[in-house]
Amino acid sequence: TRLDDAERLLAIGVPLSYAVLPNLPKTKEVAALVSARGAELLCHLPMEPEGVEDPGPGALAEGMSAGEVARRTRAAIEAVPGAVGVNNHMGSRLTAEAATMRAVLGVVAERGLFFVDSRTTPDSVAEQVARELGLPTAARDVFLDAEAGTPSIEAELERLLALARERGAAIAIAHPHRATLELLERELPRLRARGFELVPVSYLL
Repeated sequence: TRLDDAERLLAIGVPLSYAVLPNLPKTKEVAALVSARGAELLCHLPMEPEGVEDPGPGALAEGMSAGEVARRTRAAIEAVPGAVGVNNHMGSRLTAEAATMRAVLGVVAERGLFFVDSRTTPDSVAEQVARELGLPTAARDVFLDAEAGTPSIEAELERLLALARERGAAIAIAHPHRATLELLERELPRLRARGFELVPVSYLL
């Protein structure tokens, strides 16, 4: 959640969706910048992973009651003013729990938002539960920089394009790491010439 990263991505001049973590020092500034530029804004909801990584302040955690999960979800959404959707930050432990996801997605539904499953675990039930609740939803197809290093990011971008050719559309997620930003700045403006159109994720729900 850095203004400089958001500025770099916005300067590329292509439609992207920006998932912003709640409860961080620059959250509201980044959210305001993204909204002011007319870009699509999502609340990047922090959720407990399988490992020991810290998902950040206000995160949902295993063992919380449904009421507490709902309360924290509401607080996270309210902390990202202008968000039109939600996706999970980490959450490999919780997105596999149907009861937890019903509590989360019940709040997303009451706010009239959409949900994108970051698919941080193959065991995720988030997209399935969202569909059961009648929510506009989708899941990412490619994680561009789950592994560090420019060659792997380039390979994942090409995999995304191959999936889009095959299916008609595909969804990628990525972090604002330096190598990722440099690749996106270089390659995204070239995609139209290669026959691809970039759209905000809501277009694909």
